[in-house]
Amino acid sequence: MFKIIYNEINTLSFFYYIRPKFLFPFLLIYMLKYKNLFFVVFFLILSFTLPVWSLPSYQFKHYDINKGLSQNTVLSILQDKQGFMWFGTKHGLNRFDGKSFKVFKFFPNSEVKDNVFRCILQDKDEKLWLGTDEGVYIYEPRSEKFQRFVVKTTTNDSVRGVVSDMIIDSEGDIWISVEEKGVYLYRYGSNTLDHFPVKTPLGGLKKIKLCENKGKGVWAFPYSMPFLQIDKKSRKIQPLFSLNQGNEILYNTGEIGSVIEEQNNLLVGTSLQGLLQINLVERTYNKLLASDETGQPIFVRNILRKGDDLWVATESGIYIYNLYSREVINLRHNNVIPYSLSDNAVYSLYEDNEGGVWMGTYFGGVNYFPNRLTYFEIFYPLENENSIKGRRVREFCENMDGRLWIGTEDNGLNLFDPETSQFLPIDSKLNSLYHNIHALFRDGNILWIGTFSKGLNCYNLKTKTLKTYYKTSQSNSLSENSVFSICKDRNNTLWIGTLSGLNTYDYKEDSFTRIKKLEGAFVQNIFEDSEGNIWVATFVKGLYKYDPSIKIWKNYVHTSASGSLPYNKITSVYEDSKKSIWITTEGGGFCQYDKKNDTFITWNSSNGLPNDVVYQIKEDNFGNLWLTTNAGLVQFDPEKKSFKNFTVEDGLKTNQFNYKSSYKAPDGTLYFGSIDGFIRFNPAYFKENNILPPIVLTDFYLNNLPANVSDKGSPLKESISYAQKIQLPYNKNSFTIHYAILNYSGLRPKNVVYKLEGFDKQWIPANGSQSVVYSNLNPGKYRLIISFDTNSSGGVNKVSKTLDIIIKPPFWETWWAYLLYFLIIITGIFELINYFRQRTKRIHLEKMRDFEQEKEKELYESKIDFFTNVAHEIRTPLSLIKAPLDQILRNDETVIADVKDNLKVMSKNTDRLMDLTNQLLDFRKTEAELYKLKEKRINLSELMKETFDRFTPLAKQKNISFSLKLPEKEIVTKIDAEAFTKIISNLINNAVKYCNGMVNISLEALPENHPEKLIFKTENDGAVIPEKFKNEIFKPFTRLNKEKDKIITGTGIGLTLTKSLIELLKGTISYQVENNLNVFKITLPIKLLSEKETIENKRESDEILEKLDKEKIQTSKKQPSLLLVEDDKELKDFLVKCLKNNYNVFISANGKEALEILKEKNIDLVISDVMMPEMDGFELTSFIKSHIEYSHIPVILLTAKVNVQSKVQGFEVGADAYIEKPFSVEVLLAQVASILQNREKFREIFLKNPFKGFNNAQLNKSDEEFLQKLEDIIQENIANPDFNIEDLAEQFFMSRASFYRKIKGILDLTPNEYLRVARLKKAAQLLKEGNYRVTEICYMVGFNSPSYFAKCFQQQFGVLPKDFS
Repeated sequence: MFKIIYNEINTLSFFYYIRPKFLFPFLLIYMLKYKNLFFVVFFLILSFTLPVWSLPSYQFKHYDINKGLSQNTVLSILQDKQGFMWFGTKHGLNRFDGKSFKVFKFFPNSEVKDNVFRCILQDKDEKLWLGTDEGVYIYEPRSEKFQRFVVKTTTNDSVRGVVSDMIIDSEGDIWISVEEKGVYLYRYGSNTLDHFPVKTPLGGLKKIKLCENKGKGVWAFPYSMPFLQIDKKSRKIQPLFSLNQGNEILYNTGEIGSVIEEQNNLLVGTSLQGLLQINLVERTYNKLLASDETGQPIFVRNILRKGDDLWVATESGIYIYNLYSREVINLRHNNVIPYSLSDNAVYSLYEDNEGGVWMGTYFGGVNYFPNRLTYFEIFYPLENENSIKGRRVREFCENMDGRLWIGTEDNGLNLFDPETSQFLPIDSKLNSLYHNIHALFRDGNILWIGTFSKGLNCYNLKTKTLKTYYKTSQSNSLSENSVFSICKDRNNTLWIGTLSGLNTYDYKEDSFTRIKKLEGAFVQNIFEDSEGNIWVATFVKGLYKYDPSIKIWKNYVHTSASGSLPYNKITSVYEDSKKSIWITTEGGGFCQYDKKNDTFITWNSSNGLPNDVVYQIKEDNFGNLWLTTNAGLVQFDPEKKSFKNFTVEDGLKTNQFNYKSSYKAPDGTLYFGSIDGFIRFNPAYFKENNILPPIVLTDFYLNNLPANVSDKGSPLKESISYAQKIQLPYNKNSFTIHYAILNYSGLRPKNVVYKLEGFDKQWIPANGSQSVVYSNLNPGKYRLIISFDTNSSGGVNKVSKTLDIIIKPPFWETWWAYLLYFLIIITGIFELINYFRQRTKRIHLEKMRDFEQEKEKELYESKIDFFTNVAHEIRTPLSLIKAPLDQILRNDETVIADVKDNLKVMSKNTDRLMDLTNQLLDFRKTEAELYKLKEKRINLSELMKETFDRFTPLAKQKNISFSLKLPEKEIVTKIDAEAFTKIISNLINNAVKYCNGMVNISLEALPENHPEKLIFKTENDGAVIPEKFKNEIFKPFTRLNKEKDKIITGTGIGLTLTKSLIELLKGTISYQVENNLNVFKITLPIKLLSEKETIENKRESDEILEKLDKEKIQTSKKQPSLLLVEDDKELKDFLVKCLKNNYNVFISANGKEALEILKEKNIDLVISDVMMPEMDGFELTSFIKSHIEYSHIPVILLTAKVNVQSKVQGFEVGADAYIEKPFSVEVLLAQVASILQNREKFREIFLKNPFKGFNNAQLNKSDEEFLQKLEDIIQENIANPDFNIEDLAEQFFMSRASFYRKIKGILDLTPNEYLRVARLKKAAQLLKEGNYRVTEICYMVGFNSPSYFAKCFQQQFGVLPKDFS
């Protein structure tokens, strides 16, 4: 009997809910078919005596190697106290958190020697005991470490070998059976191990199965032998258990797969006898499950008691045996059904904390049957099974007998019986309809069927006749062949919505009327509300409402205004039990119509709706609205305005539903069509899940690297799953924490929030992510809280998981560091006070010293300034002495010899005086770093002799022994002769001045194999300078007082200048005492020159005279005019005397007087002093060069200012030459002659060469621009013979006289002469081109007479025009 029953139920079990009151008639028909009266009577009685029940929907979730499981053979299952699921396979241990697996695999040389995990259990300390083929191992989840179970018996025996079973008894002690060794008892409290040898049959399997005998010990079940009892207290093995019916069956049980105790009964799963029930009191047995449908014994692997049912894992699937009704369901793998059991060989069973059942199979991994609080029946096409045709369910329509017509878009029409859950056959005419059905409506006996593109079908359910309507050319036909919606109102008007327009059908006329208001509109849905209004949902054109009483249409569309329709793509219209109108849209969520304000209240993804595409709305019996979307099924509570989302995780087959496919049965059952079948459910059977699942931390990442408790230096002191607090260093302040919600039924809360107290101010929604990331946290104390938001306002109901996180500060921010800082600050304050005290004293002393130094410096600067100014003033009278002396000695032959000798002495001492003034100025230059070296080739030997001769008369006068030592070979090198002369002159002068009677001078060059250096020494027998004053003598204005043996203020700068010049030459000077003599030693780097280069030394002095001899100034009949500007009368008179023989000289005392002369006279050159009253030389030069009337006049500046800045300033204002005082008259004359001669050459080239322009280096930019403009004006008027000087002067806005002086000054021509020259040059160019005759050219260039033109041309260029080429 049971065999046939579970076979039939096995066929029906995949159709989910099978209601008993309809199951029994079905079975009754089956029994009548087989003419078994007994069974008929039995089931009739059963149908009236058993309560109504429902067969659950057996849909399994599958987890295999493709989803992270280490291996598909699952031998053992356990859920630990935290909520993790553990799976022991033949290749690895797996921990599952509902989303991912963590796999533990081992190698022969690791802590665990084997990867076959046959048994898993957890002790009271939460340690996992793992039975393998190589013994028992213990996993400590807090430290995440594995270790072998090494406790031994008193006989030194240990648990080694294949562990066949392992249980933990009610006292917490652990029993272990090992093949070929028997049974071990580990007493947890005393940490001792007992061994019980249990015999097994020879030649049979050595496995022993265990079952607790509560309070006494365990039952041990060997292979095909009677079982026995092991007494825990007495440590004795009781005799074999015997049955009153005989023990024959116990000797033929085969392998024992599982044993459980049930109220003095043992349920024993065997391989040869099926499932046995053994009564321990009566010592009888009963076979609950013996053989399968083929007659083969059922091989039982495991047994699980779940409520009133026994779940039995066998080699032929799962058997569910009801202990009261004794009915059996066999669940097996079905290739057609994806949710069926993945493999028929089921080895392990486990019920989790949620009531779900886990099944470990041999080839199919893990199967899970969740204990759902919601039951969705799903219907989809199954091959060779009674199932729906087509997956894309579009329409539901109730038939007269309560059955449902179901239209699909891919396989036509179906007829479904809700009572039997069977799909019934339909008329062949309906089967022949087009497969894409979009609308169904039953009007009495007439079933209207709208199709896509194939018209409207009218089927008579009684007469079985079928008529089809199409769009034709007639106006009373359908507006379009694609029919999407059909509705009949209370006025018996049949409304038909199509892809392009709205129609009404007239039964009497059998014709259609097209509604003009909606011509061309894509009508999705038509609905009549309780007030008789017709609502028409369109695609794109919004929502229409028609009031039949006043026959007015109103169109609602989406606008930017508040309260408008949320979207123009309307999918459906629905009215709930409270007469509220609801509208769904494709992209804008859904809305409620506010009749009072004629507006819409919208809900979309911003309000909590999971998806904005809403297809249908149906109200359940509790006032909740159910919405189908692209993201699952949504329950909306209109009162609380809250959403609850159901997806494939909750038992749906797909999350995407379909248009217009919903139906509510009279008993409250709801139907919704999707793109993969349809679902059926009754919300009344749903249970509220008020239990929040545990949240467990699973992984910890520090600075993006995984951190484990076993890692060296890890901040984790125990596994992150158990950790309550973590301390992190300051430089590891970025972390990621993964967490798991240990719920496996699919009803996971979707409202997880988290917050890091001390950092976050608000709760952060997780949005489906199961990880928390924080970066760069500041040192401090934080608390991570992960919880569930059970209040729509954001309030958190209950804290689920917390973790204290401490970011330790760097060592410089710790308390002892701050203490150290405090001590340092206090010490620093005291030190600072002391420092300021000392500093005040030091500053006072420094101020006194600085004041003294400032006074000394002021005195020093005043001395330098005084001597420098005196030197400047001396240079002018020296020039008046030097220049006449040089002229007398050079030109006057009448001077007698004695006088001439005296004059030479005077000249030589004048030179000496000049040297002294220059020395003072040079010292000033060296201080300002303005002194520039001028190196040239020089014979130092000769220079030394000349200097020595200059000091010889003084030495003779003082009766001093004066000697000079020079090398045999003359020293010729390249050096600044002036600087060198000043150096040796100062040293010789000091030696002569401070000696007692002897001065030795020497000059030598180091040998050739040494770096080339020049050594100059002076030795004198004067007073020796003390050691402490050696460095003081090189300071300016210092002198050694011999009597008082101290340095006093002096007036000399000789040694200071000497040291500065030596340093400029990159040399050194030192003072030392040798043989009680004062020795000054100079070392200079030099480069010796060959003898052939010595002749170059004397050329410079002769070049000026040679130039004067070769370049005698050619003067015209009228001498050039010079303007001499000098405020010193004697120097002015002397210069006039020197210049008057060759030039017309005009004189003035300052710049202002000079400007007056310039206005009146034609001046060819200006010679001016720089330092003058009223207007100095720089201002005069600037004025001359900036005014076009005078800019052509050259300017020579004479000055005693010899510094570089003065020279630069002179050239910047436009000076043509700069001559220093005292100067040589020859140099001045040569400079004047050169400037005038260059201008004369320029004039001659310009006049004699017909093709040369006026571009010349002698002209400044102002003169060039002037002449260029002059040339342009003449060329524009060259053919005009009347064009004259007045016209030209007018063009330049100048007077005739000024213009005359300008032209005369530049080219030494009158303006008329220049105009004639310009005409002749133009004629020469035209003659050169050869395009015109001479006469034509004559007139073209402004001549009136050809003969006069020819005469002028010949005079200018030396040839007649006709001969010019």
